[in-house]
Amino acid sequence: MKSLKIAQITDLHFRHYIPGSSHKQRNRSREMIHILKKALKQIKKEGVDILVLTGDIVDTPGIILKHSNYYMDLTKPFRKLIIKDYLTVRSILDKADIPWIVIPGNKDDPALFDEVWGDQPPVRDFMGYRFVSFHDRQWDGSQPRRFDRERRLMERMLEDPDSPPQVHLQHFVSTPSEQIKIKHVYKEADNLRREIRKSGKVVLSLSGHYHPGIKSYREEKTTWFSAPAFCGSPHPVVIHELEGHSVKSIKRLEIQKKSIHKDKPVVFLDRDGVIVTLPSYTTGPEEMKLIPGAAKAIKKLKKAGYAVAVNTNQSCIGLGYVPESVVLLNHEYMCHLLVKEGGSTDCQPDIIYFSSGAGSQAVHPDYMDTSETKPSPSFLNKAVSLLHLKRKGGWMIGDREGDLHCAVNGNVRPLLVRTGDGRNTEKKISGEMFPGLVVKDDLLEAAEFIINNGNTEK
Repeated sequence: MKSLKIAQITDLHFRHYIPGSSHKQRNRSREMIHILKKALKQIKKEGVDILVLTGDIVDTPGIILKHSNYYMDLTKPFRKLIIKDYLTVRSILDKADIPWIVIPGNKDDPALFDEVWGDQPPVRDFMGYRFVSFHDRQWDGSQPRRFDRERRLMERMLEDPDSPPQVHLQHFVSTPSEQIKIKHVYKEADNLRREIRKSGKVVLSLSGHYHPGIKSYREEKTTWFSAPAFCGSPHPVVIHELEGHSVKSIKRLEIQKKSIHKDKPVVFLDRDGVIVTLPSYTTGPEEMKLIPGAAKAIKKLKKAGYAVAVNTNQSCIGLGYVPESVVLLNHEYMCHLLVKEGGSTDCQPDIIYFSSGAGSQAVHPDYMDTSETKPSPSFLNKAVSLLHLKRKGGWMIGDREGDLHCAVNGNVRPLLVRTGDGRNTEKKISGEMFPGLVVKDDLLEAAEFIINNGNTEK
C-alpha cells in the first residue's frame, strides 16, 4: 500500500463577509482569507494527497447559534453573509486543486453548513483508506456527544469486515482529558476509544476544538491527534503520513508567525461617543447609530497604513444592564453598520477590546475588577503585542478624560473629539493636563488630521 499524506487544518474561525471578528482576539478571523491561501500553497509543495478541515470553518456570530428574541433579530442579514463566507472558503479550496474533506464544529451553524457542504458523503474511500466524517454536536451542558445517526455510523464502520484501514474525523476531543474542560471532550470518550480499540480498524482519529492542541496519543493500532487551531499565530498545519496500518510521521508547518499588521502604527478608538452615539451603551443594537463619517474615517486610516483598534469601557455589564453576549452582539452590529455605510469590509476595526468592570457599583463581585478599564493602558499594550504593532506614531481618540489619560499611560498621543461627551470634556480639562492636545469635531476630521500630521513630533 502506497503511503498517504493528510494535511489537517482546524478551527479557522473564518470571517470575511460576516461583520466583526471572533470575540477571542487571538483568533484572527479577518486575516484567515489571506493566511488560508498561503497555507494551501505550502501544503501543495509538501505533496499532500488530501486535506481535511476538522471544524469551526467560520466564526458564526452568537446571535445565530443562540438566537434570542429579546433584542433586534439580526439572523436574516447575518445568515446570508455566513453562506457567502462558506462559499468563499469552498472556492479557495477548489482552486487549490487538492482533494478535501470538511466537517463542522461547534461554531458552525449545522443548517447553514449543510447548505454549502451537504453534498459530501460521510464515508469516502481514498487511496486505500476509508475516511469517516462525524458531525457531532454539543448537547446538555455544552458537552460534546456522539448520538443517534453519528453513533450508528461509527458502529457500522467498526463492524464492516471488508473495510480498509479507517481515518476518523470529528471536531471534538476523545483522548484522556484530565486537564481539559468538559466542553471540549466527549462525555463517552472512554467508551469511544474502547470501541475503536476493540475493532482494530482505525489507524488515525483526528480532532480540533481544543485550541492549544493535544500531542498524539496511541492505543494499540490507533493514533489520536487533536491539532492546534489554525486561526491563531503561527497558524499551524499538521501533516500526517500513513503507511499501511500505522502512522509513519506527524509534521507541523507554521504558516505565519507575525501578524499581517506587523510594524503598522496604530490608532485606538473609544466606541461610545466616537464611533457610535451614546444611547446604545446600556442596551442592545436597536439604539446603536453611527456617528456620521465613522465608516469613512476607519477606511481612510486603514488605507493610509494604520491598524485600527477599539478600546472601550463597557461597565454596563458590571452594572447589570446587559450580559457580555449583548456587548459582543453590539460590536457585530456596529461592524455591520460600518460596512453598510462605507461599502467595504475595510471599514471595520482590526481588533476590539472591552472591559466589563464596574468597581464598587458592580451588581456582583465577579464584575468589580477594573484593572483593564481605561485609563489603564492594558488593552493598548495587548493589541500592540498581539498584532506586533508600532507604538511610535500611535494615537488614542476619545471623548472623555479617561481616554486621554489612557493614551498618555499607553505612550501614544491623545486626541479629543467633540462628539459624545467631548464638548463637556473640552470645557473641563486645562491645557496643562494634556499639553499640545489635538481637538477635532469628529472621528472623520480626526482621521484626516492624523493621516496628514500623524508622524510629526509632539
